Amino acid sequence: MANDVKDFGDYSVKGIKSFVGHDGYGFNANLYRGKKKIAFCFDDARGGEVDIQWLDGYHGVEAQLLQTHVDSLPLAESGFGGMPPLKIDTGWFVTELVTKWEDEKELRKLQKLCKTKTLFRQADSKSNSYFVLSTTLTDELRERLKQKHGNDIEIFNDVLERGEIPSVLSTK
Repeated sequence: MANDVKDFGDYSVKGIKSFVGHDGYGFNANLYRGKKKIAFCFDDARGGEVDIQWLDGYHGVEAQLLQTHVDSLPLAESGFGGMPPLKIDTGWFVTELVTKWEDEKELRKLQKLCKTKTLFRQADSKSNSYFVLSTTLTDELRERLKQKHGNDIEIFNDVLERGEIPSVLSTK
């Protein structure tokens, strides 16, 4: 799940279109504050900043409100040993909103699949891939999976039933 921003306030994104571009992952998204659309945002996946096209102009009220919210956020860990924490900017904030939206979409997909299928993976796997069995999870199947794959197996059905998030969506 999105992990650097902890407080999204009243901001959300809709109409997300994501793609793989020249330098990685890109997206188009509409930015909302409450129910009001305030901007169109895009990352063209060419290594530059997220472009935010404000509906009320670049120096409008909405840009100032978002900047005030972003300025109130705590610093984020750099992830590189010895480097000081980093200040989150508006582009980073929007990217985290998009990541959060996509993670929530993937979580809903996993929850739906777990109603009729069994999903699992090795808990120590470095990959985000997982197996899907076209049968519902039973105690007997759970035991067979543990016998075959050992106790280091992550059964998504069980993880979701406990109200937790499967490790394929947990980035930290």
